Amino acid sequence: MESKNKWMVENLDRNTTRRPGISRRNLLILAGAQLLIGPAFAKPDSGKVIRLMVSAPPGGSLDFGARIVSKALAEELGTTVIVMNKGGAAGTINAADVAKATADGTTLLYATATAAVVAPQTMSPPPFDPLHDLIAINTVGSSAVALALNPKLGVNNLKALIELSRSRQITLGSSGNGSLMHLIIESVIKATGANFLHVPYRGAGPSIIDAVAGQIDGCFADLAPVSPFLQDKKLILAAVTTDQRLTGYPDVPTLGEDIPGFDVANWQGIFAPGKTPEPIIERLNAALLRVAARDEVRAQFRQGQMDVAPVKKPDTFETIVSKDYQRWGKLLEEMGMRKA
Repeated sequence: MESKNKWMVENLDRNTTRRPGISRRNLLILAGAQLLIGPAFAKPDSGKVIRLMVSAPPGGSLDFGARIVSKALAEELGTTVIVMNKGGAAGTINAADVAKATADGTTLLYATATAAVVAPQTMSPPPFDPLHDLIAINTVGSSAVALALNPKLGVNNLKALIELSRSRQITLGSSGNGSLMHLIIESVIKATGANFLHVPYRGAGPSIIDAVAGQIDGCFADLAPVSPFLQDKKLILAAVTTDQRLTGYPDVPTLGEDIPGFDVANWQGIFAPGKTPEPIIERLNAALLRVAARDEVRAQFRQGQMDVAPVKKPDTFETIVSKDYQRWGKLLEEMGMRKA
């Protein structure tokens, strides 16, 4: 671990000069979240090893959440839980691998709506069927999505940003084409007629870095990786996508205050292969509910600007997934991007 940390610091030192206005400390925060919590091991001889497959590279809020959950889940099940990261194709490569895995509860997917619901609909042929090839077990965490703007833009809320777009185009970054962040941008454009240009990146981190550097005007991203730059006033939090204002940012409006009914939370959920027997699903769900009830898990999620947000039964999460599939699928079709 020490040599890995040294390698990351050395590479970050070299990369810091690529973008102006970004401190080495903030890059370390952005790229090094996975160092906070290591792989989870508990009584490795008491059961089968569980692979928790994360549809994102190390370092982001998804990886952060997975490593919190993996440690507690290992303790609850009395077995070994190993976090394995695999990005690519908006996380669908990893999700497809889980969908095809042996349905015995030893391979689980940890993903957001981007990989599990949205991106597969943009591909032909789709790598898997989100509604049949995976079983939605439970949500774990939920993160507000932030509209973060470069301070030099001179605006601090969505209404002012839309007004500015009447005189010049506004460039907003996302974590990639077909991602949830991309669809949020398109939803805002559709609802307001704003002159916004979507700029796709390969992950949230690069879009945040370019927003700080002024290469783009702003971005939509999870609040957690944006937060350090808000503290340093290198970005301005203009709005959040939740239905209510956040306790930690009471002066920041929601998108719903300007776009009635707008409400998006970026959930983190756990899935199993589609043919996994119901008793295994029930056992995993019961363990996840116990994980979510732990005080230390809740505290760690809050530290990462996320909420613990489980549902009582897998059926409820399946309903959430189905509604998101229809909601975003309809928008993808209107955009001419739906292929599945």
